[in-house]
Amino acid sequence: MDELIDEDATGLAIRLRAREFTQSELVETIIRRIEVMNPALNFMTNSAFDRARLKADTIPLDAPFAGVPILMKDMIDIGGMPRTDGSRLMLKNVPERSVEYVEAVERAGLNILGQTNVPEMASFVITNNDVFGATRNPWNPEYSVFSSSGGSAVAVAAGVVPMAHGTDGAGSNRLPPSATGIFGMKPSRRRMLSGEADGGHDVAKTNQMLSRTVRDSALAFSLTEALAGDPFPPVGFVEGPSPRRLRIGLVVDDGKLISTDPEVAEAQRKAALLLESLGHVVEETDWPVDAEAMADAYVKFFAGKVGPLKQAVEAASGKPLMEAGLLTPLLASNIEASAAYSAEDIGKGREFLDNLVPLFDGRFQRYDVLLAPVAPVVAPPLYEHTPSEFWTDELAQYAAARLKFTSPINFAGCPAMSVPLFWSASLGLPIGSHFIAAEGHDRMLYELAYELENARPWKNTWAPFSLKYVPV
Repeated sequence: MDELIDEDATGLAIRLRAREFTQSELVETIIRRIEVMNPALNFMTNSAFDRARLKADTIPLDAPFAGVPILMKDMIDIGGMPRTDGSRLMLKNVPERSVEYVEAVERAGLNILGQTNVPEMASFVITNNDVFGATRNPWNPEYSVFSSSGGSAVAVAAGVVPMAHGTDGAGSNRLPPSATGIFGMKPSRRRMLSGEADGGHDVAKTNQMLSRTVRDSALAFSLTEALAGDPFPPVGFVEGPSPRRLRIGLVVDDGKLISTDPEVAEAQRKAALLLESLGHVVEETDWPVDAEAMADAYVKFFAGKVGPLKQAVEAASGKPLMEAGLLTPLLASNIEASAAYSAEDIGKGREFLDNLVPLFDGRFQRYDVLLAPVAPVVAPPLYEHTPSEFWTDELAQYAAARLKFTSPINFAGCPAMSVPLFWSASLGLPIGSHFIAAEGHDRMLYELAYELENARPWKNTWAPFSLKYVPV
């Protein structure tokens, strides 16, 4: 068995500095883990083993992570490495330069070993694409892990790496952790260093690590956050819980779009009881967002972003979008359907999304934190829907329903986290608890996460299809 399997990234760094093993030896250990687990779970797209081997034993041991290997989501620019976004269109895309966020990851002493699987261009709620295939859940391989940081979540949950990179534009750092029993954080908007090639910030998307422990996430956060103080002062490394007791609003679902699964709702009620036992004040509240209006606005927002993509496909192929074969039928037909929306429609959608900021600001006048489901279902079956399908209104509703509690948070700019506190009795799958705070209050969430981790530890609760039980 792998004697390092129980160590988180911080623990591995401590042992590297103590010279219990070398960076090269650790790289080979992680490569072996990938070789054993990826054929079964399919969490990888591209490997960068030779790159990592060259960097091993050159990374300063006094760097915070001291050469610990990392996997990056295949949706961020890493200089000299392919970035495919899970799409045939992008297979020859090799960025020349790393974005600021990636540069900070490497300055922190993390050694990039490869990239993890995503749905094509993060366009659906199941991690599956025509190029690399579907990513399987290590708790039950017949189930998906949602999306879009699905490959990263599986790599962590299976014990391949203790921490992996994710991006969150509608729930991607919370949904996969919920389905895999790990910790996932979405920082406040513009909190982190830029993950975009132009140095800017997406209106919805942020970068952060998925991890088995809170301290790994908190340390990575402190090393990749923007330090300029715009729009928020830096948080730094949050080391543990706070004595402050919080006012917490337990969200009661209104049933719009989809009713929350009873086991998911029960998990949140148990989380509320845990919080009360710790001295926090919990009261029931409604979900402030009209889920049906949110679904309509999100579709219109997406329509405003995909026009250039259609033009790029048709220019590259010389064929109409649906005949080009460069995008899956699912994404191509979604883009075609988006053409029905006018500039006025798109503007109204964006207006609704912009109004989520004051909507949540108002709710946080009463509560410090909201507690809601991450998703209204435990996890989708692996092939409940596939990239070979054509986009329909029913599929749009399916996706929007599963993003019901996560996507509004991105447009409100709030920090949020998925914490693995309970499991489904019927499916044996994890169910995350979704904690949301006002913009800029990332520290409060980390302090609460440490407290919950101490009260109900999850680090040593392993998936059946993980390296805890598979010899390497």
